[in-house]
This record gives sequence, structure tokens and C-alpha cells, in this order.
Amino acid sequence: MTEKQPAIVYFGSNAYQTHKRGVENVIEMQSQSYSFQRIYYIHWGESTTAYKGGRHYICLSLKNDWFWPVRLNAILFKIKQKQKHLIIHSHNALLSAFLIYRTGILSVHDALYYLDKSKHKRGRLIFYLLEKLLYYRCGRVHFVSRFAMEQSLFGRRTNYSIIPNTSHYEPMSNNGRSWADDIVKKDDFILIVRSIEERAGIDLLIKLAEFSQVDGRTFVVAGKGPLLEYYQEQITQKGLQNIRMLGYVDDQLLLALYAQCALVMVTATYGEGFGMPIIEGYLFNKPVIASNCCAIPEIIISNDFLFDNRVEAMDCAIRFALTNRDNYDFRGYYEHRFSNELMMEAYKLLYNRALK
Repeated sequence: MTEKQPAIVYFGSNAYQTHKRGVENVIEMQSQSYSFQRIYYIHWGESTTAYKGGRHYICLSLKNDWFWPVRLNAILFKIKQKQKHLIIHSHNALLSAFLIYRTGILSVHDALYYLDKSKHKRGRLIFYLLEKLLYYRCGRVHFVSRFAMEQSLFGRRTNYSIIPNTSHYEPMSNNGRSWADDIVKKDDFILIVRSIEERAGIDLLIKLAEFSQVDGRTFVVAGKGPLLEYYQEQITQKGLQNIRMLGYVDDQLLLALYAQCALVMVTATYGEGFGMPIIEGYLFNKPVIASNCCAIPEIIISNDFLFDNRVEAMDCAIRFALTNRDNYDFRGYYEHRFSNELMMEAYKLLYNRALK
């Protein structure tokens, strides 16, 4: 191991204090894998301010206006003056694109051009050129799945690592069951943890809830997003009593929901570069069924738990999972492939390579 004790700058999107989900949790796990002299975290904000975050982070919010590229480079210039050995690890492609300095590591959860193309938006050429430029200007690229790499414009370069995600809930996974009692009173509900947006396939879940009314199944959806109110209104209009959309839930309640559910379901239509709820379900030794698309087949324990995005196929997957759950060691699968210990070693190797 190198004798250098570097500092690191992470580029993210959301404020550490107010939004700690997804990428923020991945960054937290990565930052724990190495003995960094200092940790900086830069993200979008309503103003350009500094504050202290978890694990003694120095957090810097960047006001998103016409002058943010100037502010960003000024901030990095000051940091580089203080830190002899500095790694820039980006989870934010836009920040890296406007940085005059070379990004040491770029983490790719979903490739830019692939996402834009999947949404059928205009301006694809801009995203195509931006993604190409990013790979050219990065020292090393970290993909969270082989699918994420294959859908990218990375090409045949060799400066990459594929390191799957792990869960920051691992140390807490044996704690608590009763915190969710005010949400659901029984242990046979199906849990869905998703960002409520187009690619999450929430419309499929609503159709499944309609289909499943005679079976007495209860669906609990945890997560927020731009379409939350839209889907809540859909559920109200249809008079469905067996599906609840909770919106954002804190870590304590989410842990309890994982602990008490019968199984976890992950629906997706596009843009699922990994599928964190899959491994979180396994962490709690729960069966997980999921859409047969994107990176999900790469992460799931067996193809038997995959379904096509049709109500009948989803219903069959639920029946299979509930019937066969005792035949699988879901927690053991998590520990063998996605444990904190395994991923920490992989991240440590990634940072050592970035320092060479």
C-alpha cells in the first residue's frame, strides 16, 4: 500500500444533510475504505456555502447559476493548494465536464447518452459528446455493473473497474422490527423501494394492486420523486386500499420495513444500472423479485426471480418467491457478493490505482 495519505474530493448532487440516499450512501461507503487525510464533498445547493457533514466531511454546496463553473474551479484551485496528494472522485458528470482539472475517478451508475436516448429526448448529440469527453479526461472509470459499462460509450479502454454497490445498512440489519407497526400491522406485505419517476414502473405496480385485490396482498411503496403525487392521485381515483405510497421514509423506518416485509419487489423499465433495493432485501434475508431488464439479471440471485413487465408474470413471480423462499440463502448470497468487507477491499484497490 502506498505511503501517501491523500485527500479526496467527491462530486455528488444532493446536500448531505437533507438528502442521504443512493449516491450519497455509496460515497459514504467509499470514503470509509481508505485512510484519507481530509474528505471534501461538493454538490448542488441554493447558495455557495460550506458546512460539516458526516465522518468529518467538509461539504461545499455550489449555487446552480451561470457562474457555477467559475466557482467550482476556484474551489478546486484552493483545495489543490492545500493538499499535495488529491484524488477527485466524481459521481456528477456535469461537474467533471466543466472542471479544468483531470478527474481521477468517475463513478458511472447509468451512462449519460444511454439515459437520454431511453427518455427519447432531443439533444442526444450533446450528451454523446459530453460522455465521450468525460471518459477521455478521466484517469479511471468505475462502473457499478457490467450493464452500466456495456451501455456506455467507454469503448475498449482498459482503465476501468467494475465494483458493485454494497449497503450502508449492513451494520444495522439485525436491529428492530417494531418501528413500522403504525404503517402495516402484518408481516406479509410486499415492499417496493423506488424513486417515483417514469423509469420505476409504478404504473405496473398499480395495475398489479388492482389485479391482486382478491388475494389480499398489500403493497407498500417507499420513496419520493417527481411523480409521487400523480400516482397517489391515481390510487385514490381507483379506490385501491391494498397499495400505499409513503413518500420519503427515514433510515430507521426503512430498516423496519425491510425487516417486516414478506418480499421485496423491484420494477424497472430502463435506466437501472444496479438495483440497490435488491441487495438490501438480501441483506435482510428476504426474497426479491424484479423486472427482467437492465442490470437486474446481473444482480439477482437466480433468473427464477425475474419477471417480464406484465401483471400476470409479476403475479407468478410473487407466488414462486413466497413458495420457494426457504430454499435460498439470500443473506449468504449478499455476504458472498456484496458485503461491506468485499467492497471496501475493492474500493481500496481502486484508490491505490488512482494514486499511481
